Amino acid sequence: MNKHTFSIHQRQTSLRLDNNEKLKNDHLIRNFRNPKYRHYPILHRVLNFMQTRGFEVGRDPHIQKRFKCLNKDHWYGRKGELEFKAERYPAGFRIEFFQNVVFENPNGGYYDFDKYAKMPYLMKLLFINESSHIKTFLESLGCMDVSTPQYKTAKEKIKSYYVKSWHHPQNSMGEFELEDLHGQTSDQTYNNTDNDGKTIYNGQIKYFRDTSTGRLARGTVYHNINSMWWLVLNKTEYTNVASFQLFDPTEANFNMRRLKRDKKPKEFLQKQEKMQQASTKELVNELKRRGTKLTA
Repeated sequence: MNKHTFSIHQRQTSLRLDNNEKLKNDHLIRNFRNPKYRHYPILHRVLNFMQTRGFEVGRDPHIQKRFKCLNKDHWYGRKGELEFKAERYPAGFRIEFFQNVVFENPNGGYYDFDKYAKMPYLMKLLFINESSHIKTFLESLGCMDVSTPQYKTAKEKIKSYYVKSWHHPQNSMGEFELEDLHGQTSDQTYNNTDNDGKTIYNGQIKYFRDTSTGRLARGTVYHNINSMWWLVLNKTEYTNVASFQLFDPTEANFNMRRLKRDKKPKEFLQKQEKMQQASTKELVNELKRRGTKLTA
C-alpha cells in the first residue's frame, strides 16, 4: 500500500504530504542519505525541483534567527512576489504559499486567512501553475493525489456536498443534476418551513437578509442537512442559510431595501438645521464673518 498521499488546498494556498510509515530501526538513522522518515528525501527532491522552476530556496530566516533548534526542518523560498514556507515533521511535510503585496495582517501575508482570495490575479495564475507542476512531479515519484476537486460553478460545489453527505442518496457527480431535485423537500417537517411557516421545496427562489450587510438577498434553494439550505446566488457564488431566515418578500421588504440612510455627520446635520432656522440678518452676518463679499 502506498503510504504517501498529498493534497493541494487552493483556498489555503498550501500543499501537504502525509506519510505515517517509518523506516525500520529509524532510531539508528540520522543523516540525509539514510533519512529518518521516507518522506524526508521526497521533500528535498521537491525543493530541488522548485529551484529548477526558478524559485530561490533557503532556510527560513525567521526560524534561523529565533529557533535554531528547528532550523533543519524549515525552508523559505520565493519566485518573484510569490513566496513559500516549507516545514517537515514526522507525519509528513507542508508547503504554504503566500504574498506580501495585498495583505491585512500587520505581520505579513503569511499570517492572513484566505490567502488565495487576497492574491492579485497574475499571482493566482502563478500559484496554480507552480502547484500543478509540483503535483505532476510528486505523482512521478509514486505519491497519490487525494486533493478535493476544485469546482468552478456554485451548482457543481453544491452537488459535491450532496455526494459527500450521508444525508443524501447521491453517490457520484455524474448521476444527477440539481434540477432533478426540484420539488423535493426535507423529510423532517420541522426543518423545511420558512419564516412564514411555508414549506420549502428545492428549486424555489427564497429571500433572506444578509447578516453582514442587512441587505435583502435571494437565491435558489436546495436542502443541505437539518434546517440548513444551500442557496445558489449566481453562477459562482452560493451560501448556507437556516430555514427560519428564508421568506417570500412583500412590498414592505422592498421598500425597506430602497430606504437610504443619511450618512452625514450628526454635527453637520445639526448645524444645517440651525442655518435653515436662522434669519436673513443672521445669515448675512455669518457670511461677513467668513469674509465673503456681498453685492447688493
